[in-house]
Amino acid sequence: MNAFSDLLPAIEEAILAAPGSDHPLSSAMAYALLGGKRLRPGLLLLSAQACGGGWQPLLPAAAAIECIHVYSLVHDDLPAMDDDDLRRGRPTVHKAFGEATAILVGDGLLTRAFALLARGMQDVPPGRVLRAIGEIATGAGIGPGMVGGQALDLSGAEDAQGCIRVAEAKTGALLGAAAAAGAELAGARTAAVDALRTFGRSLGVAFQIRDDLLDVVGTETEIGKRLHKDAGKERPNIVRFLGVEGTQTAYREHAQKALNALAAAARQRVATERLATLLEELAERRH
Repeated sequence: MNAFSDLLPAIEEAILAAPGSDHPLSSAMAYALLGGKRLRPGLLLLSAQACGGGWQPLLPAAAAIECIHVYSLVHDDLPAMDDDDLRRGRPTVHKAFGEATAILVGDGLLTRAFALLARGMQDVPPGRVLRAIGEIATGAGIGPGMVGGQALDLSGAEDAQGCIRVAEAKTGALLGAAAAAGAELAGARTAAVDALRTFGRSLGVAFQIRDDLLDVVGTETEIGKRLHKDAGKERPNIVRFLGVEGTQTAYREHAQKALNALAAAARQRVATERLATLLEELAERRH
């Protein structure tokens, strides 16, 4: 992502150091963390920057939110859930290490994330850290959050609005938490935190709609995971309900909601240019 390419080396270093190396499970955790867009940590740091905060002290939080995201992928890929064998162009964790290890990898990444959040930012005022932990825990949890979204996804959506509800929880909630946590850690006003949370959530819905579209019109080489899996399992994909053109329209609607949230953030003296660039890049993505 060019919007935070200058931050990416430091983000990568923090993420890949997160598992440590003092436990036999660490190598499997490190394997799970390889690759990816780093959208959530990038969004957290960009949001902090936009609110006038420094990003270096917040790298543990950036690593933490990526650990939470990756734990969800490891568990979602399991045979009991999505049963996927390819992720980020490589065998999924349960294919590479076995199902039991994959479960423990997810558990380890989730708990490691909260250790990083609680202990990793000694130079940030404790009140800000606590508010950020609350944002991330809520975004990752049952409702309205990522875990609740996965449950909705497993139960299936009966129409396009159901697909949107899944996207709002499964994808939008954690992206909203990333943006809001970055703002909280920077000491932003409540109105700015709220606007950036809305931006992240809308960005997440747009991202998921785009993902559904790529599942239909993309290629496996571009995407790095198995495609057309929704159709193969008779699981709902928004394209099934709206068609390609209707899905593109839905994408534009939610991207506009994200832009409206950025306008609200700008009125709170938040520097939104790089966040707008991030939204533009997601609109053009092919993977």
